[in-house]
Amino acid sequence: MATTTLPAPQETEIIEELKSERTALKDGRRRRRINVSLPVHLRPFDTRFAEIEDVGQVQNFTRDGLYFLSCMPHYFKGMRLIVTFPFGDNVSAHKRFLGEVVRLEENEKGTTGIAVKFLL
Repeated sequence: MATTTLPAPQETEIIEELKSERTALKDGRRRRRINVSLPVHLRPFDTRFAEIEDVGQVQNFTRDGLYFLSCMPHYFKGMRLIVTFPFGDNVSAHKRFLGEVVRLEENEKGTTGIAVKFLL
């Protein structure tokens, strides 16, 4: 029975990729995050907050959600949002998503980090 072995550089790359996938699973994420700095437009889905609009700064995202920074205090866990991402005049295609706030993190700079899971 013949066995094949991978050259050391390829083997190392595969091992590192598997380790990063395991790490992603340990912190509850199913996909790796893409780090970017892009604007996002947010409006609460609830009509009681219809007049509130926010433009935040996305820090990272996946196909399942995104993490952005905002200085507005009205967000809460479980809040549903209409998310337009990417957002701006220079963007060729705006995409809208229904999302739910799943995590809030206070930062030293007076901003709040907000994790949103896409629902639709």
